[in-house]
Amino acid sequence: MPDQTIPRPPSATTGDGSTGVVERRAVTVFVVLLAAVLAAAAARGPVLAVIAVGLAAAVMALAVLGRERMALLAMIGAFATAPMYKGIAPSPDTPITPTDLLFGVAVLLLVPTLIGRPVRLPMGYAIGVLIILTTGILSTVFSPSPIISALQFFQWLVVLVGLVGLLAIWAPGWRIVDTLVWSYVAGHMLSTLYSPVGDKIANRAVGLTHHPNAFGEAGVMAFALTMYLWKRHDAVWYRVFVAGCAVLSVYSVVTSGSRAAAAVVAGLVVMVPFVERSAVKGFLLALLIAIGIVALPLLIDSSGDSSALSRLAGSGDAIVADNARLNAQDFGIDMFLSHPVLGNGFAETIYVHNVVLGVAASIGLVGLLGYLMVLFVMARPIIGNHPRRRLTYVAWAFIAITPTVPALEDRTLWVAMAPAILVAMNMRRLRPDDPFDVDPPDAAAVPADAPAGVPARTASTATTATTEISR
Repeated sequence: MPDQTIPRPPSATTGDGSTGVVERRAVTVFVVLLAAVLAAAAARGPVLAVIAVGLAAAVMALAVLGRERMALLAMIGAFATAPMYKGIAPSPDTPITPTDLLFGVAVLLLVPTLIGRPVRLPMGYAIGVLIILTTGILSTVFSPSPIISALQFFQWLVVLVGLVGLLAIWAPGWRIVDTLVWSYVAGHMLSTLYSPVGDKIANRAVGLTHHPNAFGEAGVMAFALTMYLWKRHDAVWYRVFVAGCAVLSVYSVVTSGSRAAAAVVAGLVVMVPFVERSAVKGFLLALLIAIGIVALPLLIDSSGDSSALSRLAGSGDAIVADNARLNAQDFGIDMFLSHPVLGNGFAETIYVHNVVLGVAASIGLVGLLGYLMVLFVMARPIIGNHPRRRLTYVAWAFIAITPTVPALEDRTLWVAMAPAILVAMNMRRLRPDDPFDVDPPDAAAVPADAPAGVPARTASTATTATTEISR
């Protein structure tokens, strides 16, 4: 029988209790010093007083809830604010938004949890990121504006590597993933419910975002996430609630006036029979499309000149927007042709107004290949047998909408898509003991002399696994 002695953790109390005493004294000194600093700050003005009260509340919450629960709350807040991240910032041009701050808090709190955890990134994603890093550094070094290019490149890496990598290393259970997904949907529902009374731009709804197109993009991602949530439970009340969220998401797309968002939603609906592998769903979809075609003229007439349907028909400011996009596209093509191999750096990528073309113009054809590899890894599981493959609907929505989006680092899009990496990480095999399929069995249930690689499975775990695979 192997030795089952558990090593003493660094913070454990030694035989004489000296370590525990030292730690308690250190915590006491820290709390006293923090209280003194906050009291001094509060006495210097109302703004500092509000900040001091906020910090004190955060410390109290950390003490009551614990580090991991606080980290989860920060992640929930980040996902909930992502659909309107620039709209709730002091200015749309602010480089750091409330969403970024919440992610930063979550990372700080999760550091002790993440240290020592294995990284199980898919090979295709790792190679794609390596290509992007190499070409991005080279294009930035030789860019006419290397400092601006480096800043833009860093912001892209924050979501491309930082956010996706955070979820991959953290590897939360699926219940937490569902909670994060629901948080994003809830944030967009709040923005949508606010939109009728909120500001409008050219009579197009904005919600709590900073631009109608951003409102439409959030609607697309929320709709894609409801397609995943639909299959999570089969209770009638649950399905009705998810359907209501999906309808509100479509409403936000239509009232935003975003033609690209409306087209992507239609494309996602068309994907359903292929993903579900159902002839019945295909027939119902064909019937729905036929009814939509017949009713389309009436819908266009009744939706107003600024809606997505009317703008698809060429009304409102659609022609002006088309000319602006064509000019941006020509600019991006000229940039790409000037340096098709290394690219031009990221200083002017935002003016291309097309993420795919912007990537090609910034880091050249080789870098574009790496970017497409990343997208392929995130989107491919939709055609597999993974029980959570519907989560990658959002990756297909991302691929379809980004040719109309200017910013590479758009949090509205990347935050919604990032959880798809958890499906890609376990795409090939379904193991009931894998934490990416179901919650793993309790460690205490594994016999000490069990052979390596053969984990014990309790009856409840086996039942859960069967449910997940058959769902």
